[in-house]
Amino acid sequence: MITIATRRRLARRAGVALALMAALAAASCSDKQKEADRARAMKYEKVPEKDRDLNQTELDSLRSMKITHRVTRDEYWDQKGGVVSNDRVEVWYGNRRIYILQAMAVLKQMDLMAHQIQKSFGQLPAEKLVVLTAPDLDTFRRATGLDWWQYASIKGDTLSMQTPMTLYMRGLLPVAARREYSRWALEKFTAGKAPQWFLWGTASYLGGERDVLRGQRMEYQKEPLLMDAKEIDTRLAKQDDRLETRRALYNAYLMVNQLVETDGMPSVSAFALALAQEPDADAAAKRVFKKSYDEVLAGAQAWKEPAPITN
Repeated sequence: MITIATRRRLARRAGVALALMAALAAASCSDKQKEADRARAMKYEKVPEKDRDLNQTELDSLRSMKITHRVTRDEYWDQKGGVVSNDRVEVWYGNRRIYILQAMAVLKQMDLMAHQIQKSFGQLPAEKLVVLTAPDLDTFRRATGLDWWQYASIKGDTLSMQTPMTLYMRGLLPVAARREYSRWALEKFTAGKAPQWFLWGTASYLGGERDVLRGQRMEYQKEPLLMDAKEIDTRLAKQDDRLETRRALYNAYLMVNQLVETDGMPSVSAFALALAQEPDADAAAKRVFKKSYDEVLAGAQAWKEPAPITN
């Protein structure tokens, strides 16, 4: 006959065994994710495109974009690279004349974003954003410590961006350029005091990243989408796990989208500017939304999960 004490010992052992199995399974899933990430990254580790002269169509397009976006500087140095800029954005590119097409594509998208931000916030940062575009993924990794699934690193007024051609081939260049310009501008507007969910979510909203984030939802569809606000901030600050970072970013986007729907974009813009002027987020929330920051947070997380894109 099995005693009660024996049953308890067996239950404890079973519990330990189940916990160990769960940990092993989690580790296995993590290893599989890392392996899949490495395999996907290999697609983007390509030899830089050989240099060539621009054809007439490309030259005509460049001239048109220079006029439209008021380019005031266009220089190239053999064996060094080049730069194109206007009074808002300065884009540097690597040692291929052909790379000017990529640089102009980045400048175009960021300049368009600057006009949108001017409308939404009534101002632009006084500083000019300097963008360094990587010629290949390996250079981007060495310069930033980031990987293929991340768009760019921002330090002060310098943005180190992944290879524009790679982003273009993945259908992400317009979104990446616009989001990253927005993120830089928001850092300036908020004096670096924005909660991570608000910073990234607003940049993602302004950059038009909705469909990209909805499509990425398929990668972690077995996980619940909703995350705790503190965890969202932690994940976005660390960016050490691709799926959890994407999950956190989608939460951040949905939170800002909810704020826009309930309070309007002018209030979201006013909150961003108030963050720089008030001592903390609670004071900024009370000034703009007439409620506490915790109440704003709860309202922002009252979104309904949209259906993911399946094709």
